[in-house]
Amino acid sequence: MESIKFWMVYGLGQGRPTHRHKSEESAIAEAKRLARLAPEVEFFVLESTHHVVKRDVDVTSIGSIRGRVRDFDDDIPF
Repeated sequence: MESIKFWMVYGLGQGRPTHRHKSEESAIAEAKRLARLAPEVEFFVLESTHHVVKRDVDVTSIGSIRGRVRDFDDDIPF
């Protein structure tokens, strides 16, 4: 999957940003709008710079441990 660059607006102390803007101009316009509504808050336009994904998957057999069948009736409560 190819990553597409996006921007987000963060208001200092206002919780995490959730909306992805498709352009820098859109994010700046939103930051200006929010700053007018809350002039005491600093707003930052954040730009995505990297996309990181872990692709490895570990598979573990549940029915056996080192070739032996595990006894599921071992009085362990979980």
